[in-house]
Amino acid sequence: MNNKSSRASNIELLRIIAMLMIISYHIILHCVNVQLTNQTSIERLQNGWFNNPLFYKQLLALALIMPFGLVGNAVFIMISGYFLADREIDMLKISKKLLSQLLFAAVTLVLASGIFINYVTEDELSQNLFSYIRIQYFNKMSWFVGYYFIIMLLAFCFLNRFLATLDRKKYLGFLFTILAISQLGWSGSLLDDLAKGLRTVVIGIFLYALGGYIRKYNPFEKLRGFVLILIIIGTNCLIGISYHNIAVGKIQSYYYNQNTPGMAEEFFTQSIPKFDNYSIVVVIIGICVFELFRRLRLPELKFVNTIASGTFMIYLLHDNGFAYSIWQTQDWITLLYNDFWGFVRQLALWTIAVFVIGLVAYWIFILLMKVIKKSKWLYIKE
Repeated sequence: MNNKSSRASNIELLRIIAMLMIISYHIILHCVNVQLTNQTSIERLQNGWFNNPLFYKQLLALALIMPFGLVGNAVFIMISGYFLADREIDMLKISKKLLSQLLFAAVTLVLASGIFINYVTEDELSQNLFSYIRIQYFNKMSWFVGYYFIIMLLAFCFLNRFLATLDRKKYLGFLFTILAISQLGWSGSLLDDLAKGLRTVVIGIFLYALGGYIRKYNPFEKLRGFVLILIIIGTNCLIGISYHNIAVGKIQSYYYNQNTPGMAEEFFTQSIPKFDNYSIVVVIIGICVFELFRRLRLPELKFVNTIASGTFMIYLLHDNGFAYSIWQTQDWITLLYNDFWGFVRQLALWTIAVFVIGLVAYWIFILLMKVIKKSKWLYIKE
């Protein structure tokens, strides 16, 4: 496989979109959802606008956003399988990339925390609780790093060689078998009972292998593009209906408890449904999104390829408590209640800002690596 194909601009554009989906999801999950459900946060910000036993359309919109980040994760694994499942994997290169960017991100966050402490005002300190990063965080950063590394390690050790021995029918059988193990309730629970997170690893193997299968056999070739779009729309309709069912059921439960001695609830708290990485919703949407972008016919766009190369660093720098606490300075709930489209604009602005900051940090990292390489005569003997 040549380098040009591995940097196809349609796939690189997909990396960018997936990263934006992940950032927006993290803002919803770690900030908006916390402000919506945490009583301490509600009392501090006085923003309990949704603490009424009613169905709110604004919260339905949040429910539709909740799969975004997990779909983004699925897309990244499929992209890796698409380009790597039929070739020898260089674990030295992967390990060096992950560790070097991880260390740079950890040091950057430690320094950023130190600078932030000196500039935060007493008024901001009294209104917000900030989470600062220490260097020990290097070993605890973004779970996705370890997840991705395990999938690559399995591919290096045996998965790629195993997939190469399969004909089309056996390959498809393997895919459906792995998918079934991860999706069926009892077998999926058994996986996590054997080792926490094993079910997620299994769905990662499926997504990686599926990426290779799509590359090799193009199974959706005869499927019209509008069908993929309809599947995405239909899946989101099911998410919406499911949320409506949950919300109405919780409202009914609240009124029932209020009329039952000893079961009355002091507060009514809304909830936004969460999804797992192995959720069938995530898998379906992820496959459709990947296939739609795979079909795009784009010329080589160097600026797209350059931006996409920084997505891993962006992931590292934004998925941590320090970033969450900064995002929490925004009263998302009041904005969501009073001005939905204003909320959407603010979410988009924060998402883009986080992406740009991470991208600039990645370019600084690249420059630093070049300087270190050029200056090796200073610290390595000839």
